[in-house]
Amino acid sequence: MTIDTNYVFCQTEVMPSLLVAAIDFGTTFSGYAFSLLHEYKKDPLKISTTTWTTGSRNLVSLKTSTCVLFDPTEKFHSFGYEAEEMYSNLALEDKRLDWYYFRRFKMMLYNKMDLTRKTLIEDDKGKKMEAIKVFSTAIGYLKDQMLINCKKQMTGIEESDIMWVLTVPAIWDDKSKQFMREAAEMVGICRDKLLIALEPEAASLYCRHLPIHKDSDSSSFGAFKSGEKYMVVDAGGGTVDINVHEVKDNGSLKELHKANGGDWGGTKVDTLFTSLLADIVGKDVMETFSSENKYDILDLLRDFETKKRIISPELDEKVTFNIPVSLSETFCEKNPGSNIKDVTSKSKHKTQIIWIREKLRIDAQVMRALFDEICEKIVAHMKELFMHPAVQDVSSILLVGGFAESPMLQTAIREAFKSKNVIIPQEAGLAVLKGAVLCGHEPQTISGRVCRYTYGVEVYNEFDKTIHPQFKKVMLNNKEHCKDIFHIHVCIGQIIEVGEPQVKRRYNVTNPDQKSVEFKIFTSHNKEPTYTTDIGCTYLGTLTIAMPNTSKGLDRGAIVHMTFSGTEITVTGVDKDDPERAVTTKVDFLG
Repeated sequence: MTIDTNYVFCQTEVMPSLLVAAIDFGTTFSGYAFSLLHEYKKDPLKISTTTWTTGSRNLVSLKTSTCVLFDPTEKFHSFGYEAEEMYSNLALEDKRLDWYYFRRFKMMLYNKMDLTRKTLIEDDKGKKMEAIKVFSTAIGYLKDQMLINCKKQMTGIEESDIMWVLTVPAIWDDKSKQFMREAAEMVGICRDKLLIALEPEAASLYCRHLPIHKDSDSSSFGAFKSGEKYMVVDAGGGTVDINVHEVKDNGSLKELHKANGGDWGGTKVDTLFTSLLADIVGKDVMETFSSENKYDILDLLRDFETKKRIISPELDEKVTFNIPVSLSETFCEKNPGSNIKDVTSKSKHKTQIIWIREKLRIDAQVMRALFDEICEKIVAHMKELFMHPAVQDVSSILLVGGFAESPMLQTAIREAFKSKNVIIPQEAGLAVLKGAVLCGHEPQTISGRVCRYTYGVEVYNEFDKTIHPQFKKVMLNNKEHCKDIFHIHVCIGQIIEVGEPQVKRRYNVTNPDQKSVEFKIFTSHNKEPTYTTDIGCTYLGTLTIAMPNTSKGLDRGAIVHMTFSGTEITVTGVDKDDPERAVTTKVDFLG
């Protein structure tokens, strides 16, 4: 079941972990960072990262590609740029068919309602493997690389000294968040040494340490003062994650609107680029080229990734791409007698695109248009948010994430919201990763949440023919009752204290001889559902309390309450006559 909530969180004391290590597991790129406690105390922004180098273009970056390669026996081989290079080389030698290659697989967790521990995902060729194995292997690789790098720089660090932080999108449901937690635990990260950080919140924390504003005394302080409200737009490769925060007097953050967003990340632009090429050479040609020439398509997309970062509204010159010979060869094989240059000159882009041997020159207007649709969707969603009463007076927009480095997106947001203060940190693409490290040093104690769903248990009520449908009438102890009643514990929009038992409800047995009482736990998309069978209601699990002593007959029962902690929900039932007889169950979102 998908559980999602809206946060209010405040600061606590710095955790005693000697070192905090963060893993930012992104759709397109992933990386890790870490910092020691004593360094954090001197300078919170003194955070160590690593550099990664691609093989074909010798590009150096602070993150590596999110892809993982397994050999034919399903044994892990490599991750990141190394996996890309190896798989491309296997393709050149026609040896790739038995290998497993997963690329940009994080998005499969986005809104996947049927996600379980046994869920399978398909690799580059449609071959399947358990998703939990792919994700845990990737996390394990980044964990091991961090430990190797860390031990090169210092001695005496034990794994027990490390607090790990793993980032996830705020718009993911708790089923996906639990999946990521369990994937991390599978590779040896202890549960009590693992913090799940929401990406926009991590970015927000990072930016609060940046000396953006200057006061009259020329001293610097964080991006936002007490009482200020701002929108965090975390634009990554796969998703755009949006949160709205208010800075409280004590420096804590209160969320004003539930986490929201969509799959409008930068990879959508990549897809439109390949579609543009397919418009020219033909969809069948592009599919064959991409399938049979892995090294070349990888090189082409890396070239586009580099060019994508410099495309701006002011660009007025053609953009040149080096096109692999194999693409022209594939075109000729599929279209005997045709010339790719002639086909280009006769296409709908004939005045905007020129194909000269292995060079493709594309008008700036066409390149800018690749960004239009996705930028419009992001802006439209933000405008809708600003109409919400709790968001109307938000004065600033904090734009972070890898896609935030695009001049096209930056300009689109600045033009659409001229009355807002748009802040883009210099390391926008690293804001989440470095902020996640700070989350480990400054763990956020969530004091309250605004429920996005309604939770309750299924009960029987006395039957009332004026309101209850006849088909729900049942007889219990010779009395008419209505079944499937949704008895609410917490409802949508209600503020709940995290880690503390919520409203306690008392329930009585329905039969004087019953020796146990069962509580079926439900959630609903509706604020006030009537029946557990209503549309939008979902069964979460059952809590059973033994009541062997039947001497009190119907004058027996239990007190039930729910506790919300982190991404977990526990339900506790206590025998009202015997407080020692208590049962607690943890909601398992993965079933």
